[in-house]
Amino acid sequence: MGNLTRSRVGRPSKGDRHVFTTRIPTSQAEKIFAVAKAQGISASDFIADIVLEQLGTIDIAALDSQTELPIKHAS
Repeated sequence: MGNLTRSRVGRPSKGDRHVFTTRIPTSQAEKIFAVAKAQGISASDFIADIVLEQLGTIDIAALDSQTELPIKHAS
């Protein structure tokens, strides 16, 4: 009998991912495709890199901006 194992072809997995869908103006999409091609990566990878870079600058703890209302206690 032949070997039953499959050879792996293609790029390795990047791990667990979530798919986001967004709409970008055509003029900007064309720019994204051009920049991604020049960098030798997919447009999806280029967009993911930008989002991850931006997320790295955000302090999640600072997003919870709820504070106590300035109500004076009854005496």
